[in-house]
Amino acid sequence: MQDIENNKNEELKTLRTYTSDMAEAVRTNEASVIKIALAEKEKREQEAVFEEARGTKTSRTLFVVGGIILIIGAIFGSLYLIAQKNKKDTPTVVEEKIGTFILYNNEIKIDVTNATNITDLAGLINKETLGEAGSTNAIFLQKKVDGNNILLTTKEFLSMIGATAPGALIRSFSDNYLLGKYSTQVDTEKKTSTFLIFETTNYSQTYASMLSWEKTMLRDLYTIFDIKIPEQVEGQTESLLDRQWKDMIINNRDARILYGDTGEGVLFYAFINKDKLIITDNIETLRKLIAELLLRG
Repeated sequence: MQDIENNKNEELKTLRTYTSDMAEAVRTNEASVIKIALAEKEKREQEAVFEEARGTKTSRTLFVVGGIILIIGAIFGSLYLIAQKNKKDTPTVVEEKIGTFILYNNEIKIDVTNATNITDLAGLINKETLGEAGSTNAIFLQKKVDGNNILLTTKEFLSMIGATAPGALIRSFSDNYLLGKYSTQVDTEKKTSTFLIFETTNYSQTYASMLSWEKTMLRDLYTIFDIKIPEQVEGQTESLLDRQWKDMIINNRDARILYGDTGEGVLFYAFINKDKLIITDNIETLRKLIAELLLRG
């Protein structure tokens, strides 16, 4: 009897344990299903947010195209800026090379290695083609030394033309000078004027010596300046070569002028800022050079 009761109690305990396990399993499964459902919902919500952030296919395409356009625009912009800088850095006028004090348009290099006098030099210069009307032509006289082209110094230039300038004047000049021609248009005829610019290192000495050189300056320079010296006619008291220089004011600067037989200016010279001396055969060229030298300081 005791055994029967024990068996019933054991069976009842077993049934109760199984039922409770099933209930627990169901509760666990329900919890898992809910978790899965919640997780799935959260996943869909995140995907929806992500898709919204990415935008539509059309908007993404437009975004990519826009980015490409911006990149291309940046490239072309950079190329344009580089081109403008190169254009700016490439001047149309050459300036301030050795021996120059002004801007010029046309550069003429002449080999004078075999030239021995002013006539040879004038012949070489006259063979050169000058720039168009209104252009400034810088003439560089060179000689070959050990296979290299070397610019003539001021002393060498004055020696070549046989200048009778006082020694004190030549010593007061620096090695830098500029020989040039300015082209002008008069009616239908193209004309040129010649000019020389010297740099002085001693204004007082140069000024005093220039007054002494006036006596023979035209005789020294008329060939290279292509100035025609009229023959002295019978009864004429003095030749143009012996005429006295006069004072004048040009661009608020003291200048000296040698007048011709009809009152025209044959040769001019003027000091600029006490360190530059201009000699030329044309008053308009003198005005232009004075203005440019004053502008450049």
